[in-house]
Amino acid sequence: MLERFFSRGEIRRITKSIITLPTLPTVVARMLEMLDNPRTSAAQLGRLISGDQVLTAKVLKLANSAFYAFPQPISTVSLAVVVLGFDVMKDLVIGVSVIESFSKEADEYFDVVRFWEHSIGCGVAARMLARRHGYRVSGEAFTAGLLHDLGKLVMREHLRAEFLEVLEKVQQGGTFLEAEQELLGVTHAEIGAWLAERWNFPAVLQEAILCHHEPGGAKREPMLSAVVHFADVVCKHMGVGFSGDTVKPVLDDGVYEVLSPKLTEEGEVDMEFYVSELRGEMERAEGFVNTILKGSTPK
Repeated sequence: MLERFFSRGEIRRITKSIITLPTLPTVVARMLEMLDNPRTSAAQLGRLISGDQVLTAKVLKLANSAFYAFPQPISTVSLAVVVLGFDVMKDLVIGVSVIESFSKEADEYFDVVRFWEHSIGCGVAARMLARRHGYRVSGEAFTAGLLHDLGKLVMREHLRAEFLEVLEKVQQGGTFLEAEQELLGVTHAEIGAWLAERWNFPAVLQEAILCHHEPGGAKREPMLSAVVHFADVVCKHMGVGFSGDTVKPVLDDGVYEVLSPKLTEEGEVDMEFYVSELRGEMERAEGFVNTILKGSTPK
């Protein structure tokens, strides 16, 4: 067991100076720059994405999936930008690129395919909850849900010994979060937020990743953090994928303050209602999930 506990600031410095974190794909970094410029056109953004053949194939397949339900085929990236909009394209490209930045090979300790199933499920659930509860950008909610556990991948690939120690602790009972707090003094939420900061992701995404276990701590956009936390809870109650433990968590009090979730007659969150809603969403998103997890070349 690790004997020393580092402060949050120390772990942050260690993470950024020692760990060889993955770099953001060039096309995404350039895209984020272009989207900050109000003069950027759909054609310019389409040309940028089209320069990456693998990314283009995957984006087009995803854009034509039932997840977005566009009635006519989308044949070019430029058309996808026009039809889906800048925000959806941004979130789509960020999500696809982040997944491609990490290994999807499972090992005897951690099934990363099931991890991504959980992450994508959280993205789908977050989009569903954003629409139901009135969050302004449902695509942003999808991306935040998709990336909420990003720090676990950083730990798996760059803090291997510590990651395995946390998994071993989880097998004795409790949650992944509790185990890493006890053993490391830092959480995957913090590590994931640091990587999102390094990649220059929007500040609201950084905050949602950081606060997805404690949405009440969000200051910039508390509703987004609440949506992601709620999505994570619903997915764990439904058993979507696997993110490190099998505990079915309770909803944080911060969610009640900003979302007003549907309650049962007993005054508790109607989890069966939300699980049923998510089940339908996941069925519609099946092709979307398979495209992300099984490769980028259209069949």
